[in-house]
Amino acid sequence: MNPLRRHLLALAPLLALGEPAHALMAGSVPDSPQARVDANRPSSPWTSAVAVLTKAGVFSGVVVAPRHVLTAAHVAASAQPADVMVQLNHEAVPLQLAASAIASFPGASFPYDDLSLITLASPVPDGVQILPIRRELPPMHQELTLVGYGGSGPGDQGASVPRAAGLKRSGRNVLDAVQASIDDSGRRSLFFLYDFDGPSGDGPLGGPSLGNAIETGVAEGDSGGPAYAEIDGHRWLVGINTVTLTQGAGVPVDFRFGTIGGGMLLCDPRFLAWLETRTGGTLAPPPGMPWPAWVLGAGAAGLVGFLGLGWRWTRRTPNA
Repeated sequence: MNPLRRHLLALAPLLALGEPAHALMAGSVPDSPQARVDANRPSSPWTSAVAVLTKAGVFSGVVVAPRHVLTAAHVAASAQPADVMVQLNHEAVPLQLAASAIASFPGASFPYDDLSLITLASPVPDGVQILPIRRELPPMHQELTLVGYGGSGPGDQGASVPRAAGLKRSGRNVLDAVQASIDDSGRRSLFFLYDFDGPSGDGPLGGPSLGNAIETGVAEGDSGGPAYAEIDGHRWLVGINTVTLTQGAGVPVDFRFGTIGGGMLLCDPRFLAWLETRTGGTLAPPPGMPWPAWVLGAGAAGLVGFLGLGWRWTRRTPNA
């Protein structure tokens, strides 16, 4: 594969998330961005997906504990708490909560360890369904549901609909790769990656499309948004969308079919330990386990071994 070009979702052209059974970026006509909207109502399974409002604009995040929202470090790390609001859309009338503190994962530097945790001045309402974090690697080719507040547009044309704090979209893609590195910088994280396949053809990472009305990809404003999965009969939060990649130096990110997206897998033991500490042990427990008497789990040892493999994409290339 040619060198991959990294881009901040925050700085690239507008694209968005789709509704639960559909996508952020839409497919080609007759699919549309309007068909991908997840209504702001309590019955949505994605009420924990929130909009993060900063001086730089509208981004995305996810509630991981009653007073904590996780997002990308490139969204919130440089912001002052007084300049950040979190908007919940779990009901028809939005609710905005102020931030009281922001902490980034130690050493976070895009695209590595790209996580920030926002502490809220007051807890989220009971109607927000906080999903547990998956503490083991998700199965390869697992379907992921991506949710966010970015822009949208047809996958064969590019983004044309702007991001909005009150417009939540969701859609699905498939986990195509798990990697510890995506360049030759020598840094490591735990990345999940997927490609935005066209209606019928395989994307650059291979694998069939989920279909024109289902397959999706992220865009500007979706940074910090959640990637969920249903595994073993339970819904989990598995990752945070943070990065897009293109094939070859000089190829711009336009969020059309063929774009590669991905982010941080939260089952990384370093992330789990940090989140447990920063939230004071208030993360949602895994299904069937008492609160808060659980540990990182058997997957941690395997992940430590995985992170030593040194997998990476190709040489590092500069952002546009």
